[in-house]
Amino acid sequence: MLPTMTIRPARPDDKAAIAAFTQDTFEWGDYVADAFDSWIEDPDGRILIAATGTDEPIGMARVAMLSPTEAWAQAARVRPDHRRRGIAGRLTEAGEIWAASRGALVMRLVTEDWNEPAQRQVEKSGYRLVARWAMSQKETGSSQPAVPGNGGRRAPPEERLRPASVHEAEPAFLAWSTGDLITAGHNLFHTIGWMWRQMTLDDVTAAARSRALWDCPAGWLIGTIEEEMFWVSWIVTGPEDAYRLLKAAIELAAEQGAGRLRVLFPQTDWMLQAVRHTSMELHPLLVFEKSLG
Repeated sequence: MLPTMTIRPARPDDKAAIAAFTQDTFEWGDYVADAFDSWIEDPDGRILIAATGTDEPIGMARVAMLSPTEAWAQAARVRPDHRRRGIAGRLTEAGEIWAASRGALVMRLVTEDWNEPAQRQVEKSGYRLVARWAMSQKETGSSQPAVPGNGGRRAPPEERLRPASVHEAEPAFLAWSTGDLITAGHNLFHTIGWMWRQMTLDDVTAAARSRALWDCPAGWLIGTIEEEMFWVSWIVTGPEDAYRLLKAAIELAAEQGAGRLRVLFPQTDWMLQAVRHTSMELHPLLVFEKSLG
């Protein structure tokens, strides 16, 4: 760790330095530079900067309040030539202090299941694995899986998703509250920007009012279009119905004009089997949690 390193809130003029050392974080680049402006203006969040004695940014992390008692940590980055010096740990600790001062009782974060260095870092900081989620996605150009033995012709959907009324919010929430997915998902649902928090009936009701809650005999889901992507952030179904609901979701995404469908869901054996049956890409995710109380 650098003896003269300081942790401070980000300033607008930090953006260029952050963009420079995060542009090659992943094979496809990184999202932090694009999100920087909105993050720095967010009254419920804070970007923390690790800076040298000359105030040069060499690390960053973002923390945000998702509810009065729940905080989310994300985008921890350290410049390659300053890694393995405890900087990420210092940023994590600073984020926890900020969140606790805002009333947070718990902090959560997500990482890919292949990212072992990140997992070791957060475990070292006291976080524990609480849920296994997954992201699955599929181009909607082939909106129905091929039927084996019929020359590749697409099967018609067995179910059709329609906008659910506000009166469907409570039955949907009750079905989810008594099913396998609530336990597997640690009572969480995916919000915007790769963040998860506790689900409430008010969330389902709000989705219904904005025509984002959809239902069919196979179950319910919350889905919206963002930049030609149909995002499913919450799903309610069971082992016998999951495949039919996913097929209906693929069809709905195509009907909505989305070029791609993305579904976030808690991992259960039967959900994973249903996803594989639809030939969707699968990306496992791990949700970690730490008590701040």
